[in-house]
Amino acid sequence: MSINLVFLGLATTASPLFLLVSVLMLAQSQRLREATALAVGWFLSIGACAAAVLLLGSALPTEDGHPNHHLMGAIDLALGVVLAGLAVRLRRRYRRDPQAAVPKWLDRVGNMSVIVACGLGMFIPPTVLSFAAGNEIVQQHVSVRAEWILVFVYAAIGSILQFTPVLVVAGQPKQSTQRLLVAQRWLEAHWQQVLMMLFAVISLYLVAKGAYSLSR
Repeated sequence: MSINLVFLGLATTASPLFLLVSVLMLAQSQRLREATALAVGWFLSIGACAAAVLLLGSALPTEDGHPNHHLMGAIDLALGVVLAGLAVRLRRRYRRDPQAAVPKWLDRVGNMSVIVACGLGMFIPPTVLSFAAGNEIVQQHVSVRAEWILVFVYAAIGSILQFTPVLVVAGQPKQSTQRLLVAQRWLEAHWQQVLMMLFAVISLYLVAKGAYSLSR
């Protein structure tokens, strides 16, 4: 399996916004079912985005039966530019009003139903990273069956931290209360900076990866 795919999976699961939502949901009332549904929605969303790019890649022009590496490189480059734009936007928003770090809709996460929580989990993933993962799978030159296995593996790696808070609370409900409050305060103060840095790093990575493919 490609180290690039593992890297993109780890970058996907590191989303601080999701962790903030999950921690808030669990810290307020230890709503395990809703937090689990949130993580399941995330898993389904990033898997579907990667699968969509995989299906699109199968319809693109090929060279000797393999995807055109210049075209794949151009897609990586474009996704890197998009992430750079998102990082700049986050930076401007944070510098304009650092105190407005927590979105107002987060006040309602403690009252969500299982279905709404699952829908929210589908809505908040950084889909650009999932698109990049799908593009990486297309470039692996493996069988169709192996490609779909890689989609599942990416979605699993990309959801590790999404299921972690649920497992921690389910295993140690009393001991986790203080940990959740500490995590909540830290994430509320720093999630934008973390996400901005994450987008900036992955942007540089995708731009470099795409430029290398175009130069070959």
